[in-house]
Amino acid sequence: MQRLALFDLDNTLVDRSGAFRRWAVEFCADRGLPDDALAWLIATDQDGSVPRDWFFGEVTKRLGLAASVDEMWRQYRRRIPELVSCPDQVLASLTLLRDEGWTVAIVTNGQADNQLGKIRRTGLDQCVDAWAVSGELGIRKPAREIFEAAAGGCGLDLRGGGWAIGDSPVLDVEGGRAAGLATIWVSRGKAWPAELTPPDRTVTDVVAAVEVLRGVGVPDTAADQACEQRR
Repeated sequence: MQRLALFDLDNTLVDRSGAFRRWAVEFCADRGLPDDALAWLIATDQDGSVPRDWFFGEVTKRLGLAASVDEMWRQYRRRIPELVSCPDQVLASLTLLRDEGWTVAIVTNGQADNQLGKIRRTGLDQCVDAWAVSGELGIRKPAREIFEAAAGGCGLDLRGGGWAIGDSPVLDVEGGRAAGLATIWVSRGKAWPAELTPPDRTVTDVVAAVEVLRGVGVPDTAADQACEQRR
């Protein structure tokens, strides 16, 4: 298996949930919204899993705001990259992985200005070889084609294998598996959905995922057997 690692962006490499909360606090304060608005925004966001046009449509209806959905969405995309953080240990882990001969890319759904802003402002653009953003390509995870685009941006082919790493059971794990990749699920402390086939490995954060890739993670016999079957 070639040393190719395709990482998700939001809530894998960067703290999207924390950035959204900071945005929501600002949004409520700037507009003098009632005390329960913050909790409602966070619940309605569903950890970023709902379409932004739907989300801001609900915001305008629930909170009675005069701004258009398109304008709020544009303002959001300008601000969120300024609020997103990527821990130094994540950047250091990716650098170490590449120093050890791995090729690293980002595969993410989302608008190009928003996602590229996050990648560049956090310094991730200096720590990866390529990225594939759905808003640029018109292809969304879990489609195989977006994983292929990321590998192709690195000058590689998915036929050589590799790993998909991310926090979404469907987009990252099932999508990566369907693309012929081994998978690492970044659980963030959540339970794996019982109705889905488990990933090859489960870790709590992306730094631990890098340790697995480097071969110094906690041994997992079942996961190792699954990887051997893929090879």
